[in-house]
Amino acid sequence: MTDPSKSQPASEVRTTRLNGDSVDSGWWRELPPSALEQVLVCINSSRQRKSHADRLDDLGNAMTKIRNFLDQRPQPTAGHEESRIEKVSRLAVLEIAIASTDPEMFFDTVFDQPSQRLAVYGSLKPGGSNAAQMTGINGHWLEGTVHGIVEHPGEYLEFTWDSSAPSVSVMVFSAPRLSEHFDRLDDFEGPYYVRTLVPVAIDDRIEVCNIYESKRRKKNHA
Repeated sequence: MTDPSKSQPASEVRTTRLNGDSVDSGWWRELPPSALEQVLVCINSSRQRKSHADRLDDLGNAMTKIRNFLDQRPQPTAGHEESRIEKVSRLAVLEIAIASTDPEMFFDTVFDQPSQRLAVYGSLKPGGSNAAQMTGINGHWLEGTVHGIVEHPGEYLEFTWDSSAPSVSVMVFSAPRLSEHFDRLDDFEGPYYVRTLVPVAIDDRIEVCNIYESKRRKKNHA
C-alpha cells in the first residue's frame, strides 16, 4: 500500500473545469440517490451497446435526467446564497452538446474522473490471488462500501449492484492513469464480467467508481 500520508484525502475539495467555467467538483452529490442511480444505469447501458447511435441515445438519456433534476430545483430567493448545483445550472455546464464531444469523457468529467477509480471485492484486492494484475500501476488503495450482492458460486466471487441490498466492503484503487489498463483488465476478467459504474462510499463521501459485475448474476437479478 502507498503511504497514506502521501495520498490526497477523499474529502479534499477539488476544482473541475468544464467549457471554460470553473465549478466546485462534487455538485452531483446533491442528486437524490435514486436520480444518481438512474443516470449511472443509462451510462452503464451505453457501454454495452454495439451501435454508436444507441450509445449516444443512452448517454443523452443520462444527460436529460440530470438536466431535469436541475430544472426542478427551486430557484434561490433574494439574499440566499446559491448552492453548488444552482451555480452549475446557472453556468449551463450541462448544455454542452453531447454529440460534439467524447460522451464517455464528458461524464467522466461530470462525475470527477471515475476512470481513475476501480472498486474490487475479490481476487484483485491486495493479497488476493490475482493482485499481481494491479502491480505496476501507480496509485493507492482506500477502503469503501457499495450496496450490492456478492455470491461465491464457483472459483471467484460474483457481484451485482443493488441499491436496496446491504452494503459490502470493497477496496478502491485510485490511479491517475488507471484507464490505460482497463482493456487489459477487461480481458483478464473475461466474458462473464462487465465493468460498470457504481456509487461507492469512501470516508462518508460518495465517489463514482468502476467495478466488475457478474453478467450471470446481473441477468438473473434483472
